[in-house]
Amino acid sequence: MTITLLAPTSPDISAFGVRALSAYLKLHGKEVRLIFLPGGVEKFKYRHGFKYEYDKHVVEQVVELCRGSGLVGISFMSNYLDRAMQLAAAVKSALDVPLAVGGIHPTVMPEECLNFADIVCVGEGEEAVLELVNRIEQGMDYSDIKNLCVRKNGSVIRNPLRPLTQNLDDLPHYDFSLDGHYVYDNIKKSIEPMTKDLLKRSFPLEPHLEGSFNDSYKRTISYKTLTTRGCPHHCTFCAEKTLADMYTGQRYLRKRGFAHIMEELLWVKRELPFVESIFLFDDTFLVRSNEEIKEFSKIYKETIGLPFHIQASPSTVTEEKMQYLTDAGLVFVEMGIQSMSTMAKDLYKRNVSEESILKAAAIFHKYRHKIYPPCYHVILDNPWEKPEDVIETLSLVLKLPSPFWLKRASLVCFPGTDLYNKARRDEIIQTEEDEWREIYAKHLHTPHGSYVNFLMYLAGFSRLPRAIISLLSRGVFVNLLEKEKLTGLYNELNRLGETSIIAAKGLRSLLKGDFRRIYRYFIKVTSKTS
Repeated sequence: MTITLLAPTSPDISAFGVRALSAYLKLHGKEVRLIFLPGGVEKFKYRHGFKYEYDKHVVEQVVELCRGSGLVGISFMSNYLDRAMQLAAAVKSALDVPLAVGGIHPTVMPEECLNFADIVCVGEGEEAVLELVNRIEQGMDYSDIKNLCVRKNGSVIRNPLRPLTQNLDDLPHYDFSLDGHYVYDNIKKSIEPMTKDLLKRSFPLEPHLEGSFNDSYKRTISYKTLTTRGCPHHCTFCAEKTLADMYTGQRYLRKRGFAHIMEELLWVKRELPFVESIFLFDDTFLVRSNEEIKEFSKIYKETIGLPFHIQASPSTVTEEKMQYLTDAGLVFVEMGIQSMSTMAKDLYKRNVSEESILKAAAIFHKYRHKIYPPCYHVILDNPWEKPEDVIETLSLVLKLPSPFWLKRASLVCFPGTDLYNKARRDEIIQTEEDEWREIYAKHLHTPHGSYVNFLMYLAGFSRLPRAIISLLSRGVFVNLLEKEKLTGLYNELNRLGETSIIAAKGLRSLLKGDFRRIYRYFIKVTSKTS
């Protein structure tokens, strides 16, 4: 029997959930078909109110590819709920086949998902879905399978969870083969069989240091992977805390062995020769000890040797780790600051001190001739924060050693998080329309047009004088210029700034002959407007 898995996913089609599931099912002799539907979550993509809809011919292609399957599955995050619902409705109306959903959103909202699916997989799915497939093949009842939530005889049955997989090395590597894979091609505007060219086009372009910082402009085609499951932090804005609470008493953060990781990356070097760098996409790769990082760095340098990127958190950064990693080829680091206001740190359950952030930033700065300028993340548009709270975060940002990137995110109270429950209690989210506007259709990386948000935008330009931004952040200016009626002005200034950046990048790409980057940007724009 064929199992067809649909993945409404980000443009880089990393889609770790379905790739892990596909690899596990194939390992046990099952026939799997994967359909990737890449697309951003930009606010202007929503065609009908707050909901995005695929083109009719794309949905028809999906249905045809699902025809003859014994099970159809959809894996998705909350910001792809509208797309998952549309795909589910199309499959169920055209085909007589069990429809299962899984991923973060179904895990935290299983009963809601039973309104449009027959089966919900809660938590890790490898063992549960394999058992489900075996039962379907044998014509047996599957309503008692652990990790599954089903509706039977008008009642919802939520089965208990099976233990987490503790030894990740027992699992196969993510399925990045081309066998049975299909992807939406935003040039042909149709779903096509996956090729290495389409895979190459989908992979992200990540920064790479080439010569001194002033000469650095190269972007490399990067392969994303995860070396852990779980997160050491349990922030209230993230569903990771909910997942960890579901598995109380078990080791939630688990790490793959280095031999297992190198085996995967050697396959990538052999089968995907266009890959130029590796992105170790763990929430915080530096959760590993100094000794572990030392061992990893030695093996990676000897075995793989490609430049690589990581994500970190302030408390996990040490100079010793950076020394080992930069020697092994580390070229780029991202780190979350989120907020420095006392109120927000308490709200997020993220008690990170200014001292620890500046200490980590100083370490990154020390290695500025070996790594690309680091990227720091901040969260804006917190409905419980006041402008003066945002200024606290801005004050910290102005102390960071230049150069750096600043990634601003608009707070989204995703279902299943503590903040979602608080937003409900405080009546910030009251109606279904509120949910679609403030959660599912909210553009994560376009903060609200406000004076303090615009100051944070300016702070991301390392060459702007810090003293001027500091002056503009004083109370007299905030009180005068933080007005809702000026929202449109700040949005336009932000748009003007982004347009100028894109134009400058395009000109630099043209002068340097980086036509690949120009082409990739054209593809990205085409995808957004399709």
